[in-house]
Amino acid sequence: MSDYSLTQEEIEFFNKNGYVKPFKVYEIEEAEEMWDQVFSKLISEESKVYSPNKYHYDRHLDINLLTDHATNPKIIDRIASLMGNDVFLWRTEVFSKSPGDKGTEWHQVESFAYANNKVPQLIQNEKSDWGIVLTVWTAWSESTKENGCLKFQPGSHKRMYFDENKTFEKKFDYDSTGFYGYTFADLKHDEDWEPKEEDAKYMEMKPGEAVIFTTRCIHGSVPNTSNDSRRYSTNARYVKASTQIFPEMKSVTDHGEQYDLENYASVLVSGEDLYEHNKKVTKNLNGHDFKCRKV
Repeated sequence: MSDYSLTQEEIEFFNKNGYVKPFKVYEIEEAEEMWDQVFSKLISEESKVYSPNKYHYDRHLDINLLTDHATNPKIIDRIASLMGNDVFLWRTEVFSKSPGDKGTEWHQVESFAYANNKVPQLIQNEKSDWGIVLTVWTAWSESTKENGCLKFQPGSHKRMYFDENKTFEKKFDYDSTGFYGYTFADLKHDEDWEPKEEDAKYMEMKPGEAVIFTTRCIHGSVPNTSNDSRRYSTNARYVKASTQIFPEMKSVTDHGEQYDLENYASVLVSGEDLYEHNKKVTKNLNGHDFKCRKV
C-alpha cells in the first residue's frame, strides 16, 4: 500500500506558513472526467442531505465520486501527517467562479461561529498550534490569477486577526462581495489593519491538484477577469476526532441559510473514534462505503 504522508520538510513548511504546497491527486484528464460527472449530478439531482442546499454543502454524503475523493489516501495520509491518526471529515463545499465574478476577500476562520449566530459549529478539545480545521481545496479546472485562483498570507495562522464573535450580517446579494453577500472585514479586530497584498502567495493549479491549509491561515481568491474560463473547485474540511462537531445542535445556520442536521453525520476517515462525541456514518446516503485509513 502506498504511503502519501508528508515529508518532514513539508511539515516544517506547513508549520511556518499555514499551508502545504499544491500536490497532484489525479491526472488532468481524470480530474476533468470526474468533474463532468460530479457537475452533472449537482445540477440534476437534489441534495439528500439538506433541502434546500443552494451552496451544495456536504454533497460527499450523496455523490459517490465526492465520497471517494474526500477519503482518497493521497489526501488522508497527508492530513494525518499534520493532524494525527484519528481524523473526521466534517464538511465539503462546492465552488464555481464565472467570468466577471468578484474575488473572495481576505478572511480567517477557526470555530465558524461567525456564520452560526456566534455559536461555534466546532468545539476543540485538543489544542494545536494551527487551529481546529484543515481544509483540502481541490481544483477541478485550471485555476489561475486570471480566472480567480486561491491566495494565502503565509504565516498568518499564528495569530487571529478576525473576531468570530462579532456581529456579521448579510448586506448584499451573493454576487456582490464574493463571500455569500457578507463583508468579512466587519470581523477584523482592528478595523484599520489590512493584509499586505504584496505578501500574497497565489495558488495557480492544474485540474486534479489540491492544496492543504489551516483555516486560520488568512486566505481569499482573486476576481475572475477572464473572458471564458470558469473555475471549479471543492473544499473538504477535516478535524481531529476529539473535536465536537455541531455540538448538541439539531440545525445550523451558515451564511444566512438554515440547515436541518437530521441527515448529516460526520465520517471517520482515519484511525479510531475514541471519544464518541459525534454522530457518524460509514456509508453515504446511497449506501456507498466511505474508506477509512487504518493505522
